[in-house]
Amino acid sequence: MKWMVWAVFQYGMEGWTLKKSDRNRIESFEMWCWRKMLGISWKEHRTNILILEEIGLERGLMGKVARMKLQYFRHVTRGSAGNLALTVLDDCWTAV
Repeated sequence: MKWMVWAVFQYGMEGWTLKKSDRNRIESFEMWCWRKMLGISWKEHRTNILILEEIGLERGLMGKVARMKLQYFRHVTRGSAGNLALTVLDDCWTAV
């Protein structure tokens, strides 16, 4: 699951702008995937907490998104992406 589904889901996420509704959808998608993997129907009325306890995991997809966005930001500010990226960031910060 983590290597197949998450890898496809995370493609290009560094540039995403996330709103609260987007975060909720990402967390819902994660739980939908786990329910599908376990064959659990929504009609069974099992909470997300019980499902996560059953598989022995915690929610991690939103944390992974945040880590990857931070790593990309560090990459750009370090200058690895070139001077153009730093110029754009400087212009954005001065405009605010």
